[in-house]
Amino acid sequence: MKRRQTKRWSISSLIRTVLILLAMVWSLGPLYWMASTAFMPSELDHSVPPVFIFPPTLKNFANLLATTSFTHYLSNTLIVSIFTTIIALLFGSLAAYSFARFRYPGSDTLPLFYLILRMLPRFVLVIPYYLLLRTFGLLNTYTGLILAYTTFSLPFVIWLMIGFFKEIPVELEEAGMVDGANRLIVLIRIVLPLALPGLAATSIFAFLLGWNELLFSIILAGRDTHTLAQMPLTFETDQGTDWGLVMAAGTLILLPVIVFALAVQRYILRGMTLGAVKG
Repeated sequence: MKRRQTKRWSISSLIRTVLILLAMVWSLGPLYWMASTAFMPSELDHSVPPVFIFPPTLKNFANLLATTSFTHYLSNTLIVSIFTTIIALLFGSLAAYSFARFRYPGSDTLPLFYLILRMLPRFVLVIPYYLLLRTFGLLNTYTGLILAYTTFSLPFVIWLMIGFFKEIPVELEEAGMVDGANRLIVLIRIVLPLALPGLAATSIFAFLLGWNELLFSIILAGRDTHTLAQMPLTFETDQGTDWGLVMAAGTLILLPVIVFALAVQRYILRGMTLGAVKG
């Protein structure tokens, strides 16, 4: 009996290991292919069969920085994504705190309404946004892009932060108010420091929403405010696609996200578990 159970466990462990490896290949394979092509000599990126061992080169990165407006696109994207994240976290946290702590007409239904708005396809919203921004003279401006990006990041931030705030004991806030602190001081000095892991985890998602947005950048931005998401589209010409440039751009686009995630990684796991059970 023990031998049969051991055999059963070994088979299940083998299957689990194989599935994990397949998931890793599925997830990391495209990233490896992108990075390897970025360092691959241009004469090898169309090789059949594919070449996996080659002398790496930085020529694609040098061409990208020398012949394109990558740094301009990068600065545009950083400005829009950082300010979108800050504004969404500021107003989203205040709204989420009010939903989590106060009871008033709509406090139970408004978060669901915001989530439904977040689920609307962006191509449904982009034309109304275009007309509004054109009316107020905000097309091809950082302000217009930041406002548009914030509107679809804000519901996501609110929904996540409600769960994080509900996990913080109300007794801590009551103790602070007994000591003479008002609600704003309690929020700043007690609640937000305790919710810092949740804010860090939420900031990752808010930043990615702005960093990866393509449709709004194409329609609402102009030559001066185009973001990195649409830059690889410019590498496709009548002569074909320069895959070395595309993959080099993709690798550099991915790097800031990795750096940002590593900078707050100690908060991410704690933040995700903090909001896992909603009271």
